[in-house]
Amino acid sequence: MAELNTYLEYNDPLTIIRRTGKPDDPYIDRADVLPVINGKITLLEIPSRTDRVQIAGMTEIDQEIYENRPFLATNEFLVHYSVGVVQVNSALEGTAPLCRYKATGLILYPASRIYAMIHRNPDVVSTLQDYIDQVQDKINENKVIIENIEDLMNQTKRVIVDSKAATDLAYKATEEADRATNLALDAYQTTRLVFKEPVATLTDVRNTYPFPLVGWTVQTYKDGKRYRYDGNQWIEIDVFGSNLQIVNEFKDGLMSVAEHLKLKSYPDTLKDRIITFSLPDAVQGVIENFIPFPFAGQLIEMNGYCEIAGEMVTEISLERTRNLKDWAEVTNRRLRFEPNANLDDKLVTFKNTVIGAGDIFRINMNTQGLGIYNITISLKIRI
Repeated sequence: MAELNTYLEYNDPLTIIRRTGKPDDPYIDRADVLPVINGKITLLEIPSRTDRVQIAGMTEIDQEIYENRPFLATNEFLVHYSVGVVQVNSALEGTAPLCRYKATGLILYPASRIYAMIHRNPDVVSTLQDYIDQVQDKINENKVIIENIEDLMNQTKRVIVDSKAATDLAYKATEEADRATNLALDAYQTTRLVFKEPVATLTDVRNTYPFPLVGWTVQTYKDGKRYRYDGNQWIEIDVFGSNLQIVNEFKDGLMSVAEHLKLKSYPDTLKDRIITFSLPDAVQGVIENFIPFPFAGQLIEMNGYCEIAGEMVTEISLERTRNLKDWAEVTNRRLRFEPNANLDDKLVTFKNTVIGAGDIFRINMNTQGLGIYNITISLKIRI
């Protein structure tokens, strides 16, 4: 980038310092967090029109679009590339989005071209150069006053020398008081906790509280961690609930070791539930004796036995429904009693073992062996 004094050799009231964009003088990448003031973001340098300005989560629109509907949505922005100003929706007032762009240089305005209204009357105007001249006049006037003050200071030096001993003692006392004050302030700054509303994650902490003060403390409820702002960054200070230890075989925790071991000793069969169908005088066909099951679970097995065995094969299927209208067979290989057998052959299989809460079951005797009597069917379901 060219030196500033090179450009100031010219009498142009407006000075522009621009990079060429060539390899020996390239544009530079900038990423600035800048506030929205009066619906505008003033970039620190003039952006490259070719490379465009990027703001996360927002879309740049062209001047032609804005002229056809002169308003901006909350996710839209308009860039004035000639002056480095980004125009946004007024709803973003006070926020500080991150602006990324290729910086091409600066535009410097002379003080004589920058004005300010002295009063609210717009006809009474002074330039910044006028104020600078007035300040210089005041400085010249104060030089005389400063010289008189220096004479007075020389006269008071003798008094100061005489009182130096007393001043030294007072200084030591003040120094000790300042040291105690600083220690107390350090202790306050490093220990004060100002709790704010919790958020989900650390990223949400930074987004929700972009301008924190020292001591602000926020908990993330997804992992229970607490973060405190120390003036520079968010520091994790503890994890809520970390002192609640999990029990194991060797040490008490949320329960005692004895309770833990007792709980582990319980067999999985405690979760089994049994449905029983009693068919003392059943005949071939659908047995209209249905049983609802109130829990979700898994079919484990289906067993059957009879008081008097049949002389021929008996086959029984299991059916279920949820509306008492549409019934579907559950068994893939049906429960089967061989001739002269009081127990089934234990070869029954299921099409789908998953049981939903509220499923209703019934028995269908597909084939009835001659003479079979007083059949009992049991279903084992693990919840």
